[in-house]
Amino acid sequence: MRLLIAGCGSIGRRHAQNASELAEIGLLDAEPAKAQALAAALGGRAFATTEEALAWRSEAAIVAAPNHLHLPLARALIEAGAHVLIEKPISHALEGVDEVLAAAERMGRQVYVACNMRFHAGPAALRTALPRIGKPLFARAHFGHYLPNMRPDADYRRLYCARRATGGGVILDGIHELDYLAWLLGPAVEVSAAAGTLSDLDIEVEDYATVSVRHRSGARSEIHLDYLQRYKRRGCELVGSEGTLVWQSEGKAPEIMTVRLFEAAAGEWRNIAANDDVDGNAAYLAMLRAFLHATAGNGADGEQSSLLTGIEARNDLALALAALRAADSGRRQPAEWRL
Repeated sequence: MRLLIAGCGSIGRRHAQNASELAEIGLLDAEPAKAQALAAALGGRAFATTEEALAWRSEAAIVAAPNHLHLPLARALIEAGAHVLIEKPISHALEGVDEVLAAAERMGRQVYVACNMRFHAGPAALRTALPRIGKPLFARAHFGHYLPNMRPDADYRRLYCARRATGGGVILDGIHELDYLAWLLGPAVEVSAAAGTLSDLDIEVEDYATVSVRHRSGARSEIHLDYLQRYKRRGCELVGSEGTLVWQSEGKAPEIMTVRLFEAAAGEWRNIAANDDVDGNAAYLAMLRAFLHATAGNGADGEQSSLLTGIEARNDLALALAALRAADSGRRQPAEWRL
């Protein structure tokens, strides 16, 4: 299979490295020298222009460009015949999303969005064990990481996540939490939020947010997001009518993870997953394998069912944007979702 990777920044390089032994890879970047260097390192093919890349007619493609460029690249690739995996979020705004999804349906192409946290052992264990805590009632999720440490080899002030026009800010960048809670508890119908810039980081977006969501199922979730913590932490507590699940991940290289379960009937806590050195690449590789499997005409069974579909990603984006509006207005906002 031919796989084009559009965008050779840090995440594009990761996808390219993972894909280099699974497919014939092509590489495209706004700075052609980046694509050429990566192609030389991995044995792929570099393209100097988008037109050259489209003419290669890859069966599948990964869009790993900045958020505001996702949709035009995805649409061009779809119309050239490729199935696409778009980096999260699907875009920085809803305008144009439905048109891209409609183009994919018209062309018989599949659209997925890269949400590697669905393939992380923590959220995956929560989903598997969810029936054991009865009816889910509420959840508390959190993510914190110091922005200058997220890309140590780059000036954080130049990253997409530091600027509003390119889809930055901790709410859009932290869309993983919004997504996996909808994955676990069902679609969101209403959201409220508070957000702001608490640090002296040189950014034009929020570095702190708390988001409260009402789900269609009746469950509630609360999400804390920040760019402020010097030690990376992520996790979720799920409380049900018959028990509680708690996932906690701390640190990066190594990442220490535990998932614990309390069942009322047993009356005790026990670990259901633990790892003192989580492989940070494993979730990305599993997601890539699932994408290639699904787009090869094998459907979305097993691990492929964890892939984030285009319509689900559209709903995630609508929720994140509603949270931003709620934070600006101080009023609850409806969360528009579609089946």
